[in-house]
Amino acid sequence: MIRNHVVVAITAAAVLGFSGLVSGCGHTEVVAAVPVVPPPPPVVVAPPPPPPPAPRLTAACDSEIRPQGHVKFPHEVEFDEGKATIKSSPTSGAILQCLVDFLANNKMVTKFRIEGHTDNVGDAAMNQTLSQARADAVMNWLTSHGVTTPVWGKGYGPTRPLVPNDTPEHKAQNRRVEFHIDELNGAKATKEAIAIAMNPPATVVTTTAVVATPGVAVAVPTVGVGVAVPTVGVGVAVPTVGVGVAVPTTTVGVGVVGVKKK
Repeated sequence: MIRNHVVVAITAAAVLGFSGLVSGCGHTEVVAAVPVVPPPPPVVVAPPPPPPPAPRLTAACDSEIRPQGHVKFPHEVEFDEGKATIKSSPTSGAILQCLVDFLANNKMVTKFRIEGHTDNVGDAAMNQTLSQARADAVMNWLTSHGVTTPVWGKGYGPTRPLVPNDTPEHKAQNRRVEFHIDELNGAKATKEAIAIAMNPPATVVTTTAVVATPGVAVAVPTVGVGVAVPTVGVGVAVPTVGVGVAVPTTTVGVGVVGVKKK
């Protein structure tokens, strides 16, 4: 009896690392194990930081910013009667200091106006002069206390009363100094501009991260396994097997040794 021993000589299998052997009809085909290289991790590019919020026009202390830019306080700067001398009273000091803070905190205000007004008691020309002097007195006080915003004064005398000069109370209301925003960022302070400055539109921020996948320049040659598979008892030709990684041709030698059994 003859026992056939199949001796398979694989010259490059140990080096290349083949995954298995497929045999049939006296032929052994070596299938190469394709090493899988994981892709490099993606590089996440952080989005730019959001822009700072738009500056907002804000009132100081207990003042109110009216639609046309009138900064209105509930009380008035006090003067000596018939003079342009500011009284050293808590009320006057508080209003003037609040104006200093207002202009320091609202740099968008690039021009500020001080208006002087009087009642109709006395000579109109004298009242005009007095109203201008009082506006100038407030302007000088502000600039001497660190205000760098351009400030100017205008006297109107009795020409712009708030209420008729028919009672002592009404006359007291008409004797006043008003504070007005003239310009915002170098442009005339209109009603619309004041409204936008007090309620600036929200800034739209896009926070989508950018993922950049680094490219790996690896040349992949044409793949071919030069093993011809013969027809196996059927009239159908089996095509050559292609693998997606370059594998050098491996010669597989198959030898059959016949041994006589004694």
